[in-house]
Amino acid sequence: MNCGYIVLRIKYGTIEMKVLLDRYKELKLEMYPSGYLEFRYEQDVFLCNTMGVPPMDYAGWVMDVLHCDSIHMFRIAEISPCNIFPLLVNLPKIDCVEVHNDLSAVSLVNSRLIKVLRIVLPVSSVVAIPDFFLNLKYHREILQGNFDELKVENDWAKNVPNRKMKFSLNDLRMTNAKTLELLYVSLNVKDLNLFFKLWMKKKCNARLEYLSVRQKGTYDKDLLLKGLNAVPVPIERNRTFRILGKVQRLRSDEETTAEFDITRADGRTATIISNGDDTFHFYVWPESTNDATNIEPNQSSLMRVFSWFSSLYNSCVDRFK
Repeated sequence: MNCGYIVLRIKYGTIEMKVLLDRYKELKLEMYPSGYLEFRYEQDVFLCNTMGVPPMDYAGWVMDVLHCDSIHMFRIAEISPCNIFPLLVNLPKIDCVEVHNDLSAVSLVNSRLIKVLRIVLPVSSVVAIPDFFLNLKYHREILQGNFDELKVENDWAKNVPNRKMKFSLNDLRMTNAKTLELLYVSLNVKDLNLFFKLWMKKKCNARLEYLSVRQKGTYDKDLLLKGLNAVPVPIERNRTFRILGKVQRLRSDEETTAEFDITRADGRTATIISNGDDTFHFYVWPESTNDATNIEPNQSSLMRVFSWFSSLYNSCVDRFK
């Protein structure tokens, strides 16, 4: 279970760990390639030498005190020319890795970014990447990864309408994530139709539980459903689905215009839900699973963080006297 909100971020050649203890209090831990750590809590700041200990071990100690099993988010918003790879040794489990779209404008960033991702992704559950990855050979490794969730988004869609990164049928067939979200990425309706036919024959991504596609513009619904033997079903605004073991309701702010069921060769059923002309959802009806619950941190956990921080601060001050 996760207690507290912990974010890792590459920042100016360092790795910054930010812990949100409550609504107003943050603990920051910044790791430097030079072998030093900087702790910040409210007005207190101190610097200490890692003394050969991998800096990420300190992040692990913070997580232990918080009873936190994983980092909530690892944001990659920049790639520094500094050698930050030693800072990534002993990475804990990460819930989500997010790569910012702005990196597509940075020259010579690809090789260093790929090196970082090859270290980070093996311990990650969810990956959110911009669509410029579709132009890199490395995108195959990401599509084929055993992630819980993969998001591919074109953040430039509103500002650069002529930019079209195509997500092909081969890309769809490569995916191995349990949930796949494609946001404003160019996707041919014929390719989607063929993908659903392959799914019905059990010839692609047997792990898939949910697919969401949102595009700028309309798609041909008849072409999407052609040859699928899709059965219209009554629109149920309160219908719930299980995704990654958790119950999810249809979004109340989206208007459902049509629902269709298709059946796989082994009898497994999936529902295609259309929301207007530019969005649809594909839910695979799973077998019964147990709900996952999140437990909030209690006050004693937060007090242990304060006590731990105070002890560490005093020991570092004594060491540098």
